Amino acid sequence: MKRIWITGDALVTPLGFSSGENFASLLQGKSGLKQIALPVSGFSTWASFLSESQLKMLEEMTLPVFETRFEKLLFLPLKQVIEECDIDAKSSKTLFMFATTKGNIELIGNENVKTEQLSLFVSASKISRHFGNPNKPLVVSNACISGLAVQITAMKFLENGQYDTVIIAGADTVNPFILEGFNSLLALSPDPCRPFDRDRQGINIGEGGAAMVLSTIIPENGRNHLIEIKGSAITNDANHISGPSRTGLELAKAAELAMNQSGLLPGDIDFVSAHGTATLYNDEMEAKALTLSGLSKKPTHSLKGYLGHTLGVAGLIESIICIHSLRNNVIVASKGFENAGTLDQLNIITQNQYQPVSACIKTMAGFGGCNAAVCFSKS
Repeated sequence: MKRIWITGDALVTPLGFSSGENFASLLQGKSGLKQIALPVSGFSTWASFLSESQLKMLEEMTLPVFETRFEKLLFLPLKQVIEECDIDAKSSKTLFMFATTKGNIELIGNENVKTEQLSLFVSASKISRHFGNPNKPLVVSNACISGLAVQITAMKFLENGQYDTVIIAGADTVNPFILEGFNSLLALSPDPCRPFDRDRQGINIGEGGAAMVLSTIIPENGRNHLIEIKGSAITNDANHISGPSRTGLELAKAAELAMNQSGLLPGDIDFVSAHGTATLYNDEMEAKALTLSGLSKKPTHSLKGYLGHTLGVAGLIESIICIHSLRNNVIVASKGFENAGTLDQLNIITQNQYQPVSACIKTMAGFGGCNAAVCFSKS
């Protein structure tokens, strides 16, 4: 099997407009969560969304052809990685892939919107054409595991030799449709979310954009800092359209398969980047899954207390944080946790841990019973 390296990454979130800025903000304990009242129901919740000054900056750093916040959040990190990594985006051996849950859903309610503008593929094609890529772009939209599923799909294309490089981008936005939709499920927390905590009340929604470059080609001077994507898996528990498995068996299976493909044992994993949405059922299920897969004692965090749940791009954003943790030998603390709130006890860390780390696992779960896990390690 071909070795696949992560040769570039970029983040645009309320915590910063680069991966480095985001990672530094996390280490400082900063959160992008702000209180917000829902426009229809009036429910008061917290969400991580770009400020007015950041929206102005986003506008200035992107092009008018990308009209929506969603498209701008896809374009900017892509532009950053292509320029920083000096990628030949016009090569036939380079593929563009995109991950999102709702795409341009912020246009819902706009009487002037054209139906095709809501198509995920239309946005993907517009962006890939801008960079001159000759290949048909691919969109992965599989609920909240989309950001991991797109990496897993990219691995397959690279392993079979069809492409040398895959440039991945993902984005989702905070908007009335999303907020009111989750509120109708009684899933939103009225306070900042508390993943895995006894007093958790639900999720906070977040927005952001991310880009990652996966390649089978090592840059001439980059070997010493490269992180490898080692193994991955997707499973489905087929339990409920919006409720996860009650046993955790299926997410545990995804974690076990990812470790097996990586050639890693649970003892080789230095930390777990959990999904950790702070809903009652997800956190309970995930704790069971990590116990079943032998990972319950590993330092574990959720990043939702900093960034909110960024939906389809969450797996991509949180994977990039994993990569920077491995590079910098530090595990980011889990924000919002005080008292254990799951039957199966996890080692949720509440302080940044500075220590040598070589490998980690990222887990995600989503509507429709989908589960995913990806392992990263130093090369």
